[in-house]
Amino acid sequence: MHAIQLKELVRRIKVFALMLVLVSCGGGDEGGGGSPPPGSPVPRFAYVANFGDDTVSIYTVNASTGQLRGNGYVAAGAFPSAIAVDSTGKFAYVANSGSNDVSSYRINASTGSLTPVGSAIVAGTNPDSVTVDPTGKFAYVANGGSDDVSGYTINTNTGALTRIDADPGTGGIQNFPAGTNPGSIAIDPSGKFAYVANAGSNDVSAYIIDALTGALTPIDANPGTGSIENFAAGTNPVSVGIDPSGKFAYVANNSSNNITAYTIDPVTGALTIADTEPAGTFLQSITVDPSGKFAYAVNSGGGGISAYSIDAGTGALTAVGTTIPAGDDSMAGLVDASGKFAYVANFSSNDVSVYTINSATGALTPVGTMRARPGSSAIAMTEGTTPLAYTPQFAYVANQTANTVSTYSINSSTGTLTILDLAFPVGSGPRSVAIDPTGRFAYIANSGANILSAYTVNAISGALTSAGAGATENVPSSVTVDPSGRFAYVTNSGSNTVSAFTIDPSSGVLTGVGAPIDTETAPSSIAVDPTGRFAYVTNSGLSKSVSAYAINSGTGALTLLETQATETAPSSVTVDPSGRFAYVTNSGSNSVSAYTINAGTGTLTSIGAVLTETAPSSVSVEPTGRFAYVANSGSSSVSAYTIDASTGALTAGPVVISGNVPRSITVDPSGKFVYTANFNSSTVSAYGINAGTGALSTIDLTMVAPGGPVSVVVAGRIQ
Repeated sequence: MHAIQLKELVRRIKVFALMLVLVSCGGGDEGGGGSPPPGSPVPRFAYVANFGDDTVSIYTVNASTGQLRGNGYVAAGAFPSAIAVDSTGKFAYVANSGSNDVSSYRINASTGSLTPVGSAIVAGTNPDSVTVDPTGKFAYVANGGSDDVSGYTINTNTGALTRIDADPGTGGIQNFPAGTNPGSIAIDPSGKFAYVANAGSNDVSAYIIDALTGALTPIDANPGTGSIENFAAGTNPVSVGIDPSGKFAYVANNSSNNITAYTIDPVTGALTIADTEPAGTFLQSITVDPSGKFAYAVNSGGGGISAYSIDAGTGALTAVGTTIPAGDDSMAGLVDASGKFAYVANFSSNDVSVYTINSATGALTPVGTMRARPGSSAIAMTEGTTPLAYTPQFAYVANQTANTVSTYSINSSTGTLTILDLAFPVGSGPRSVAIDPTGRFAYIANSGANILSAYTVNAISGALTSAGAGATENVPSSVTVDPSGRFAYVTNSGSNTVSAFTIDPSSGVLTGVGAPIDTETAPSSIAVDPTGRFAYVTNSGLSKSVSAYAINSGTGALTLLETQATETAPSSVTVDPSGRFAYVTNSGSNSVSAYTINAGTGTLTSIGAVLTETAPSSVSVEPTGRFAYVANSGSSSVSAYTIDASTGALTAGPVVISGNVPRSITVDPSGKFVYTANFNSSTVSAYGINAGTGALSTIDLTMVAPGGPVSVVVAGRIQ
């Protein structure tokens, strides 16, 4: 983003706070962790609009812990400022403040992925908020620059939008008038009324929704005066939220630093002020939990989220404790469908803060942070009755000396392996194997043939079918696929370069992205962070270094950010699931180096190194981010470490014996099992993970992988 654009953005969010979204999810009345009762609403997928780079990040949600897990991203329009999902979880809509339009997406119910529904449809000027009515028939957008509301009908089969004309017969489609600088729109649970907070005119516009057409008819705050008047609010009202009963509305006032509470007339929709409650500075959003007992306000001044209890009779608010810290320039808040967790999108720190909710008091407890892409400005979430689960399906092992890949099925309960294909022929000297995030494609770096082979994966049998190959440079040693599944990267240790490829989403076919870029000496391993913004390469030669690269979200091209020294012979690099930490194994100094990742720049800051066993060759972090595992090829063992959730520092745990010379280690997508490829013994070792301590226990099965196994990867599915 150019400096002028950023300056203007800061002015807008600090003064008028026009980029926000309010998403309320219905149902649920419990909080505080644990498995949800059968049939109760649970969160499934989360979506974050990233104003800074015109994307939407996708996450899966752990229904027991609230943890977010990166699941790729998609492109949006210019400066996406708000996102909403329909009540069925079939469609998502993004208001693009810079391109004055709305992007529509179909949500894959199994994976959470987003597929565009046609081209973006026109809105007013600077659309800053989008919402979908409870019936899923209509969508509405508040346009902060043109002082109006765009209305749309939704095709319930395709998700496509069609504009609603506020004044038919006048030529051209007209929007519905609002106050000055409307920045937020919300609809009551009955779908009868809509409310818009107008930051510039210090009031709230209210409307009756036509149940057949979706047209909006203004509600007069002061009938009989000869003109339609809006309802008074505080100074710079920027967000409006409605309780699940439809009895109360709440407006966050950005400049007067307070919340106005209203009662809603169930017949007319008119608002009556019931309470005004002091809040934090530079309020950005307010949302009500699904039980209707608590409200949460997000404050960008100082960053944080404030909790309030709601008087069931009057709607009045009472503060619960003190404001809980969030990230920098907190913009939008969300309570999940179960009412157990709260989330805050933080604009300047490029992340999402996660909290548990005390079901009795409404108090919040921070439980973690998940990185997003630049300018996180809004968050939405789908719900269902079944919690998401990751299930391992197949394991693939590259056998370097035999020029084959071995394929195994995985028992998802025990972690045991069953041979499906012991020796599938591939290129010469396969050194590394990777699976795309969907599990549909596999890629193998062939160090003897200098090619990256592509394969489609049979979803039922796990069998591989060739999808061609892309030329690399000399001795390709490591391959990875970015979280969006659009790009693949290969380190070429013989030519000191990295090759980049785009991936055809239908066939998996590779296309080179420009010329390979230069690295330091003997690049040995590459990893991409969960947001898909940065790549990290270990250079195992004389340079003894790790390099950081920025990834162009449009082309996949890499740009060098920095290179810094490591210890001797860095052999492997990985990034933890939160995107905050990176770990490098140093096979020459028998250690693991730990780094924090700068959320804005992607650069690394060392937090020290810990000792391993002899010649650590590979490192992997399990999905919760609490434990790391290192394969030690010199001592034929696996070391376990606990990860400090705040600092990323490693603490050594128990060591277990592996097969002879483990060259690669991976944790399966469910986080229950660990596998190593053992070069000298031509085997694959399997271990179970103790969920409480992270300790490994050997599974009584070591599978044969003939011909020098050097790389192991696990494919799974989301259920």
